[in-house]
Amino acid sequence: MSDTIDWIYSLKAEILYFLTKLKKHDSPGFYNYSLSGDIYSSKAGWGLGNSVFAAKIYYMLDVVNQIDDSEKISGFIKSFQTDSGEIYDPLIEKKSLPRRLINSLRQLDFNNISNQQTRRAETRQSFAALRSLRSKPNIPYKHIPYTKADIRKYIQALNWKQPWAAGSHVSHLLFFLNNNRLLFDIHNKNTDDLIDCAFEIVNNYRQEDGSWYSPGANLPLHFKVNAAMKIMTGYDAAGRDDFLYPKKLIDLCLSSANDGDACNNFNIICVLYHCFRKTDYKSDEVKEYCLKKLQTYKKHYWPEHGGFSFFERRAIDIYYGAKISKGFGEPDIHGTHLFLWGIILITKILGFDDKAMLNVPIT
Repeated sequence: MSDTIDWIYSLKAEILYFLTKLKKHDSPGFYNYSLSGDIYSSKAGWGLGNSVFAAKIYYMLDVVNQIDDSEKISGFIKSFQTDSGEIYDPLIEKKSLPRRLINSLRQLDFNNISNQQTRRAETRQSFAALRSLRSKPNIPYKHIPYTKADIRKYIQALNWKQPWAAGSHVSHLLFFLNNNRLLFDIHNKNTDDLIDCAFEIVNNYRQEDGSWYSPGANLPLHFKVNAAMKIMTGYDAAGRDDFLYPKKLIDLCLSSANDGDACNNFNIICVLYHCFRKTDYKSDEVKEYCLKKLQTYKKHYWPEHGGFSFFERRAIDIYYGAKISKGFGEPDIHGTHLFLWGIILITKILGFDDKAMLNVPIT
């Protein structure tokens, strides 16, 4: 374990080195997605997600006060905000259209055919990144319901047979209800009632194993874990932790490997972290699981570069349905963001977070 702890302590300097490689000095606030495989240059008018990841990584490393381009990053992120309050990447929207059409027809789910759900997701992450940089968006995001009836309609219209996606958009709803209040004092008096309403409705989808999905849906274990992770981020975004059945969720996680890409490897740790804070149920097993998971994380790490790859030994090539990288054998900023986040949660579970000096991200 001591070697693993030493490795974690070394990550701050190494990841900072990786970010210097991704930074484009001739394009203020822009960061590349991967070291050498990006399909588009900074001149293509894209890169919102890359800079969002950079901002959140700087925050997690607790170095926002030490970097010299935080204002440039926040300015770059805000340059994508439209008059509607949305902050999204137009190139990603354009390049993801074929996959959106195919997925909509294949799944008979047309909620994102106009890219509205992706725009909401990008806006949420942009708001979080700006808060990480001690900045704020120019205007609030208002494309969410502000009545109980509309909140019910919003949640029930989601496809709970694909609960990782449905849970994500519940999380976005809760994030904006709370953050529009925090940043712009919108609906300050009744926001708590609206948040309570959202949780009441979404908990109608909670099943006996503790996760959230359509009754009778035949889902693999890792899908159930991923769905629970989305709801955990919703509780976190609302400043709440009053979810039920943490013991059942711990059992669910401990029975699932959740290997593969950065998302799967992170999601299970996120659920364990939130449950671990509420109960000491199977605490030794949880800690042992996290230690083993760190060995998996190491397989995605590139010590010569200081970053993590989304897939084991190669960068991710698709972002929100758009092909933006050639997927070379190298680290990428997306994988680095997720694996660092997971490591931070593991340090808290294992009890040496005070020495690691890393921040849980705003998300």
